[in-house]
Amino acid sequence: MINAIIVDDESRAIKTLQMILSEYCKEVNVIDIANSAIEAIKKINNKMPDIVFLDIEMPNGNGFDVLEAFPNRNFDVIFVTAYNNYALKAIKFAVADYILKPIDIEEVVTSINKIIERKKQSKQTQPDLTSLIQNIKNRTQRKISIPASNGVEYVSLNEIMYLEADRSYCKIFLTLKRSIMISKSMNEIEQLLPENEFVKIHKSHIVNIAFVKKLLRTDGGSVELSDGTQLLIAKTKKEEFSVVMKKYIKSNN
Repeated sequence: MINAIIVDDESRAIKTLQMILSEYCKEVNVIDIANSAIEAIKKINNKMPDIVFLDIEMPNGNGFDVLEAFPNRNFDVIFVTAYNNYALKAIKFAVADYILKPIDIEEVVTSINKIIERKKQSKQTQPDLTSLIQNIKNRTQRKISIPASNGVEYVSLNEIMYLEADRSYCKIFLTLKRSIMISKSMNEIEQLLPENEFVKIHKSHIVNIAFVKKLLRTDGGSVELSDGTQLLIAKTKKEEFSVVMKKYIKSNN
């Protein structure tokens, strides 16, 4: 049995990964979870896991602070993050793999199998950096699958500007003035989106933070997107929007 600790400040990401491991990676036993870098360091020291699934952007330090606390670590690390701009630093720290959110089942299974196979072949814990670099290159274009009338359409997260709820349907507004109407609720699609890039600002709208151009304080508050679209922010969503926006700006500076 492979003992694992999941480190992430997003409860939805933890639950998703736990479900994937329980269903598709029976050899992995999640022995604990942590929601911050400080908590992760304590639990790794106490539990001594074989694998740590590690987020990067977290409160009270980041994923690299966790790794720096273990200069001679004897466990594998799989980064699970919404950001692809840390790839080079991940290579420097010789992590086993680098999975981008939203989490893909196949990628998790592949990562676990790769670690298992490597441990069978050698006692060394250092991963194959050539393979890691190639994986990172292949995963920089993240996509979600959207059911279409004649099949499935794969949409890049970078193309999605915002989502609009329409009863049991959802309309996805993309770049180049394109949109898709699907027979799924907005809440169902929300589960596929990384929390630190997409935020629900109203019961009817989810926006991609990357396309927010202005915060307008008229009419109780609204956002203006890069294409000029203006969307209201519900009073109950203002604080959440502010937190996600600050986090996004910090991670991209």
